[in-house]
Amino acid sequence: MIEKYPHDKRLELLPIFENHKYLRLLLEGLIHEGIGSFLVNCIEKPTIAMVSHSIIYFLAGDSTNPSVQELLEHIASQRLILIPDDNWLERLKEKWGEKLRPYPRTKFSSEKLDINHMQEIQKSLPNGLVIEKLTEKTIKNISQQAKNIIALTFPSLEEFIKRNFGFCILDGDKIISLALAASPIYNKHFEIHIETDPDYQRRGLAMISCARLIEYSLQNNLIPHWDADNDPSAKLALKLGFIEPEQYDAYFWIE
Repeated sequence: MIEKYPHDKRLELLPIFENHKYLRLLLEGLIHEGIGSFLVNCIEKPTIAMVSHSIIYFLAGDSTNPSVQELLEHIASQRLILIPDDNWLERLKEKWGEKLRPYPRTKFSSEKLDINHMQEIQKSLPNGLVIEKLTEKTIKNISQQAKNIIALTFPSLEEFIKRNFGFCILDGDKIISLALAASPIYNKHFEIHIETDPDYQRRGLAMISCARLIEYSLQNNLIPHWDADNDPSAKLALKLGFIEPEQYDAYFWIE
């Protein structure tokens, strides 16, 4: 029987998810912050669990448990599903068959990031544009997409500014590119989110805003992580100095 797990006990779920390698900082952010829904097969001693919020689901535990199929009933279509191993993939295939689709992603290592390289990249900032740290005032002008990313693990933009940071490139008062420490910072680690206004793309602005974010991170002994969901993002990661690209699949199902 699938039950809602009490939010005040949520940290006890962390050991069940210990084998998750991908988007782990987002997963830990949801658990630590108590955001989203927590489902288990047994409140007293759970052996399978699902953490979900908005468009993403994380599954973990004993994939042979009879309650797995009931748990999967709670996953909506066209949502991102993260699993720890191929045994869970077999359960997804049993449930959705040909309706199941892979969603290719690429994870990178931050081990060789170099502050001098970041400073060199920023020298290519076009004349007339400025780059600055986001404030309580300027963050209100970020795109809806960026607001949605922040809302995954933060209750408000104000709370994000208090705890995290980001940098934006401005053309006058308009934000044309930005890079965010998009997940809560735990043990000095965080995930990066980037975006550039469509009218300003292909000018190297994303690389410049990311370089400033990474420079700031390295200066403050923080470790940025990069998980790409498309080829341009993966290529940008390599240019910035991320290494060891590891391709993997998340999944979703369609009606």
